[in-house]
Amino acid sequence: MEMKKLDKRVLTLWYIRAAITALVLAGVFAGAAGILIANDVGPLGLVAAGIPAALILCLTLIFPALRYKMYSWGYDDKRIIVKQGVIFRQRVVIPVCQIQDLHRTQGPFMMMLGLSGVTISTAGSNFNISTLTTAEADRMIDELEANLEVRIEELKNEKI
Repeated sequence: MEMKKLDKRVLTLWYIRAAITALVLAGVFAGAAGILIANDVGPLGLVAAGIPAALILCLTLIFPALRYKMYSWGYDDKRIIVKQGVIFRQRVVIPVCQIQDLHRTQGPFMMMLGLSGVTISTAGSNFNISTLTTAEADRMIDELEANLEVRIEELKNEKI
């Protein structure tokens, strides 16, 4: 099975999401810095408020690139494999015969970039392949659906 990397547009989407989160958190830290200044805490208090802000900036710039580099996925007629994680590596293997539902999802930023997510539901859990091109997502769902139909027919024939 060939493991595939994500499209470059996924990295753009992850940077957009990280920037939005960083802006919200920067607002929180700016508010905290304002409170510290109003209470005349001094430069040490401002440094203490600035350290988390600097960490957030670093994570915003570095984490999406690391996540993109570490993410790979692939599937065949028997299983789906996803490898992901920066700090905690994860390898997920989903047997195709256990799939109950396949869903393609898109948010507003994903639509603008031509990306989609695929959610795979089994009896035990749901798993999301975070972001694929819409064409890849549709192709994956169509091929897995065809594989499932073949597998169901094989199981029916075994029982007879």
